[in-house]
Amino acid sequence: MVSMFLFLTVLIVAVFQFKVYTLMTAGAYVEDALAASNLASALIDVREYGRSHRIRIEDTQEAFRVYRDALHCNLALDGEGYSSREELLTGRVWIREYIVYNVLDGEVRIDAYDGEGNCLRQETAPPGSVWTPDGILVEHTTVYSRVGFRVMGLMGQRLDAEKQKSVDIVRYEEDD
Repeated sequence: MVSMFLFLTVLIVAVFQFKVYTLMTAGAYVEDALAASNLASALIDVREYGRSHRIRIEDTQEAFRVYRDALHCNLALDGEGYSSREELLTGRVWIREYIVYNVLDGEVRIDAYDGEGNCLRQETAPPGSVWTPDGILVEHTTVYSRVGFRVMGLMGQRLDAEKQKSVDIVRYEEDD
């Protein structure tokens, strides 16, 4: 009887640990996809960079479209936003927020979009006073995004989750 109880206890702990591992894997999968999609959408103005070495995303609406397409590709989403990787993500993946922070000429220009690509706000602020929603000080041109998704919890329970990620675009200079 004691060995049966110990076996069941070990089995329950193993199932719980496996589920925790699966949830951590899903979180890392989405976070990696967010970083890659943010970088894909960093469509800097190449002419501006060539002339002044300033990094600016001129067409933020187009950057959002590239982000959305890259996210669909990186998370293997269909046209409705459902993942083909159902062992990691169940249900639909929603883009909650997409923000481009352009840092130029002593100001930060903020362009924020909802999940459908509608511009929610455009504003400017002084450098050093702007933080992304995930707590990163905006010092360089930065792209931020946040998505919502569902994962399968214990006993078939679906859990809502969110991930957010910021990437900044910085000019790399080699030290000679």
